[in-house]
Amino acid sequence: MRLADPDLRHALAASYVLGTLRGPARRRFARAAQADPALARLVTRWEEYLTPLAADVAPVAPPARLWPSIEARLGPVRAKEPTGLWASVSFWRWLGMGFATAAVALLALTFGPRVPPPADSPALVAVLSTPEQSPRMVIEESRGVLKVRVTAPWPPSTTQDHELWVVPKEGAPRSLGVVPLAGEAQLRPAQLDRLLEGGIAFAVSLEPRGGSPTGAPTGAILCSGPIARSKRA
Repeated sequence: MRLADPDLRHALAASYVLGTLRGPARRRFARAAQADPALARLVTRWEEYLTPLAADVAPVAPPARLWPSIEARLGPVRAKEPTGLWASVSFWRWLGMGFATAAVALLALTFGPRVPPPADSPALVAVLSTPEQSPRMVIEESRGVLKVRVTAPWPPSTTQDHELWVVPKEGAPRSLGVVPLAGEAQLRPAQLDRLLEGGIAFAVSLEPRGGSPTGAPTGAILCSGPIARSKRA
């Protein structure tokens, strides 16, 4: 396991402490921490850091559609079941199972254990991960600005873009704009408060150059993650 990137080390250490890093990736990380004293100390710092943050994150309920999606998967195929990208059982199953621990991780991964959370903290934060639980993007919103930081870049492309969506409890996902494949960016969508209203998660889809031509997601989900709102917001 190559762990030279500081952001990746922090993201994996936090995921390891929370238990969201699972399977072979968790075992590889454990071996790496045993061989790397600095990484082991980082894990200890995350253990000391995460517990206090839990008190500052508002509870987040799983989406209402979670259980119907699970029942649809376990039982016979129903007529008029929702279809398409955002009715994906795996997408909602991952979000539903992740809400309990992800809310804490979101604040922690954004602020990091290097400094205490500032008094003027973001109103909401999210860490977007792949279906394999690999963190790829951190998003925070403060004073009408969405700050996007890609922690693990994608290869450059001249034919496709990545588009950010907010997923509400009810209704269709809402576009927040095209995001970079690497580095950082700030998004200032018009009426951002209205777009974020009722949002429970962010997701990034693969789209043609310039974004979705339909106003709805057309490509695969690359990463997603639940939104955590600070009680101070």
